[in-house]
Amino acid sequence: MLSKGILATCIILLIAPVIAAQQSGDGLSVVSRPDGAEVVLIGEKTVSGVTPVNFRQMLEGRYKIDIRKDGYETYKSSLFMQVGLPRSISVDLKPKTRFKAFARSLFIPGWGQRYTDRKTKGSVFLMLTIGAVAAYFIADDNYDDKAGTYDDYLDRYNGMTSYTEKEQFYPELAEARNDAYDAETARRVTIGAVVAVWSLNLLDALFLFPDYGGPNSSLTVVPDFEQGGGKIILSHRF
Repeated sequence: MLSKGILATCIILLIAPVIAAQQSGDGLSVVSRPDGAEVVLIGEKTVSGVTPVNFRQMLEGRYKIDIRKDGYETYKSSLFMQVGLPRSISVDLKPKTRFKAFARSLFIPGWGQRYTDRKTKGSVFLMLTIGAVAAYFIADDNYDDKAGTYDDYLDRYNGMTSYTEKEQFYPELAEARNDAYDAETARRVTIGAVVAVWSLNLLDALFLFPDYGGPNSSLTVVPDFEQGGGKIILSHRF
């Protein structure tokens, strides 16, 4: 009987600190406004929950914390946890807005889409913009080359004094001029492509902002098969 009493006493002494820690509020409590946000703690352990939440695990060491909710900017931070020292966090989540998305896409195409968790569309806009800008630099370099050639030919033509010599050289001058015009046209097309992609990226960020319970918008591109080109139709439902 005495040995059983000693064993029971030892068990109580072993589990008492754990029970006391749980009852004293050991761990981390997280509250967010609005509530219902997902909380992820990453460190020695990885735990998650939905606010308001109390993590009763014995957390020790440095942890990264992410608090995210659909329609709100993700809160990211880090904290040091120590067993026996309870911690609490209260966070006011900032709502995502179409104007913040627009501002981001204004500086970097696709950034506004990634901001609203449309990462695929954001990557597409970014790659299209990079491609259009690269095409512009190539076309601009080609134009400089063709325009330089035409200027040289024109100087030679103007410097000729013989009518026969000018007559024989004129086809080369005309060809160089046409090449320069074609290069200039190609350069203007690439400029238009850059402006078009950038503009569509901005319109998408501003008017196709994800529906977080607000009004809906839609953007439609309609081709014009008779006259060529097309038109953009923007609709907004309140």
